[in-house]
This record gives sequence, structure tokens and C-alpha cells, in this order.
Amino acid sequence: MTLHRILNRSLWYFRLRKIPSPALLTSIWFVAVAVLFLQAPGQAADKFKPFKLKTLDGTAKTLQDYAGKATLVSFFFPSCPYCNAAFPEVQKLHDRHKDQGLVAVWINVVPDENKKIPDWLEKNQFTIPVLIGASQASLQRDYKLKMTPTHYLLNPQGEILFTHAGYEKGDEVELEQVVQKALDIAP
Repeated sequence: MTLHRILNRSLWYFRLRKIPSPALLTSIWFVAVAVLFLQAPGQAADKFKPFKLKTLDGTAKTLQDYAGKATLVSFFFPSCPYCNAAFPEVQKLHDRHKDQGLVAVWINVVPDENKKIPDWLEKNQFTIPVLIGASQASLQRDYKLKMTPTHYLLNPQGEILFTHAGYEKGDEVELEQVVQKALDIAP
């Protein structure tokens, strides 16, 4: 969730509760802005934990196999309704930007659904590669997964540029913007 959304929801919360202090709201806003802009400029970005998983045909793959100018790693499972709502947009995003250096890979988090993936890919005409082979518990622990889909956008060094969990209509707009920025494409 973006800071803008958090602040807007906080403001609505205060309005609905009829908390009358505009000075308090202004103070909260300034603190939030200060936290964003006053962080140490040399602070290192979080690194994405490298993985070694398998394709559907059993070929071993690592994060390095998917390194691009920007890499979008998405965690999902085939029967997830939010994934099924989000992934057509993610596929379109990938198709639009793959020639500029965007690489995408999807990782299934529910091993019991591995057998569903080939039909699911064909039915939805998805072409983004899918990886399997890790336990649900290890994926949740290693990548701090709370819900699906969860997207991580990485730079070529494997540093996390953006992360987003869940889906609601319109999330694809924000994802498009961060991908364009990572690829240095003017909107």
C-alpha cells in the first residue's frame, strides 16, 4: 500500500470518527513526509533472497536465470481468485515491456496445485514462466508472504525496488508506473 493510500485512509478514519483536530492531522502528514524524505540517502536496499526452484518440466532455475533490467517475481497459486484477477494485467504489462528489459517469473506457493498449472496457463494464455518446488512454509518464511498475489520488482543486483501484496482493481496502474521507472521509460 502506498503512503498516499495510507494517509487517505487515515484521514477518512479520522473524519468518520469525527475527530476534530486538523492540527493533529497536519502533524501526522508532516511526520510521514519527513520519514520518507529524511531517510539516510546511502541506505542499502533490501536484497531479494535468491532461489533455486524448478520449471514445470523439472529444469532447475535460479533467480540469476531471470535477471533483467527489472525482474518481476510474483507469488501465486492457480485457484487464487485475486491472482486470477491480477495476472491478465501482469501478463499485458510483461508483454508491453519485455523488449525494454522487463523479465517476469511466477512462483506457485501451493504445491498441491502444481498439476493444475499447465491447464491454467493454457486456458488463460499466460506465457510468463512458472516455477515450483518449494514448500508453502518455506516460501512464506523466506519471502514474508501474507497473501497472494505478492509481487516483488527487483533491479539487476537483486535489490527490491517495489513490493505489493494482494489485489484490488487499479493496482496495475501503480505496478505499471514502478516498472516504467525501473526501466527508465517516460510515461
